[in-house]
Amino acid sequence: MPTVQFHIDQPGRPIEPYWKKCIAAGRAGEGLREGWRNQLREVQRQIGFEYIRFHGIFHEDMMIYREENGAPVYNWQYLDELFDFLLSINLRPLLELSFMPYDMASGEAYVFWWKGNITPPKDEQRWADLIEATVRHCIERYGIDEVLRWYFEVWNEPNLHNGFWSSDQAAYFRLYATTARVIKSVHPGLRVGGPASSDSGGVRAPWVDEFLAYCAAEGLPVDFVSTHPYPNSWPLDGFGETLMGYRGPDSTTVDMQKVRESVNRSAFPEAEIHLTEWNSSPSPRDLVHDTAFMAPFVVQNNLMGLGLVDSLAFWTFTDVFEEGRAGDGLFHGGFGLLNYQGLKKPSYYGYWFLARLGSELLALGADYAVTRKGASTQVLLWNYCHYTEAFAQGDRSALTRQNRYDIFENQQPRRFQLAIGGLDGRWKVSTHTFDRLHGSAFDLWQRFGAPENPTAEELEWLRMQDVPGLQVELIDAPGALQREVTLQPHGVTLIEIQKLY
Repeated sequence: MPTVQFHIDQPGRPIEPYWKKCIAAGRAGEGLREGWRNQLREVQRQIGFEYIRFHGIFHEDMMIYREENGAPVYNWQYLDELFDFLLSINLRPLLELSFMPYDMASGEAYVFWWKGNITPPKDEQRWADLIEATVRHCIERYGIDEVLRWYFEVWNEPNLHNGFWSSDQAAYFRLYATTARVIKSVHPGLRVGGPASSDSGGVRAPWVDEFLAYCAAEGLPVDFVSTHPYPNSWPLDGFGETLMGYRGPDSTTVDMQKVRESVNRSAFPEAEIHLTEWNSSPSPRDLVHDTAFMAPFVVQNNLMGLGLVDSLAFWTFTDVFEEGRAGDGLFHGGFGLLNYQGLKKPSYYGYWFLARLGSELLALGADYAVTRKGASTQVLLWNYCHYTEAFAQGDRSALTRQNRYDIFENQQPRRFQLAIGGLDGRWKVSTHTFDRLHGSAFDLWQRFGAPENPTAEELEWLRMQDVPGLQVELIDAPGALQREVTLQPHGVTLIEIQKLY
């Protein structure tokens, strides 16, 4: 039984809540919808991220670029509407510069149902002009002090040939060089980075070392390095229909360490590291994404990565997401923290728990963390259960739409012994409990009868019930508190201790 022992007044060390730095969304055009916006408002109200990253700012549905009689024409109305909204809820863009406007594209290669063009520009100067015009417009609308706080990321996963980039590494490096130089020509303080590559299953972040070496050789700026550390052995299985493996429970931490090592030994050791996509897998139809597993998955991976990177952006905040068309049914394995109807999935509560932690770390173990914020102390405990060996190696036969938990091992309750010193006086103790019976929307929906098309009244009932458990007590402690806490499999518990007098 793990023992969590500390003194309420012991010194702590400052921590940076990098898990709140950036959240992700599918594509820019989805941000023009009211349902998408309402969900993001709720995310900001309860969690509060700083930045958001998405695909497709230059896709056709944003209508920024077209050519008439061979001449470029710019239209900023949809961009302004989106950015005005984001800034109104205290979110700034980590702006992925993609995909190629159709009238500028050198070919007809596409990705996703919505057909993002993945070819290089037919005229690099016109691409440079588009980047410059976009940056200058943003500065004119929002002011240089604001835009200096943004990030500009060049493209998405160009290492996936004919997945997101139809050409080769050299062509992407040229695109980066053109883009970075023109951004810096507008203002040297603007932040630009890449290569936004997709992880290759735990070997090392693809293209990062080569990218850093190229930029050093060419005298190019690198304000931040970005890559996508999905914890999978064979990550390219978009719909979970063929072999998709899962690495060990520490794989995200290992990936972070490798990126940190690459940056430290490069010519850009001060560059920030932004992991601009991350989830338990890169499939928008992975049924695991809806399960209670995701809450301790989010908590454990973020806490184990403290101090290694500057952001780890969960892909994505919502199931309003159309890369492979809209998902079928309420719980189709979508990426989101919330499903299409706005039910809060277990991953949402993983971030909800993290958001309640303080800014001082008092203790950190393999399955617990203790923090402090003012007069309040937070004890966070979790019971993470990893996949079975068979499932991790690609055998998905035990996973069905209705039965999603036979794929996990060691699904036993976990007991913790709390030993807290220094509790003289009167204290308020609030215990928030998440597990399959408290706050797991998928499990709640199953107990409700699993209707695929619930009525508005039924959805409202599900929303009201979709919350962690809460118990509040007042205690008069004679100096110390001893308590045993039991967590169910896939459970997370937060104990907040606040001195009253």
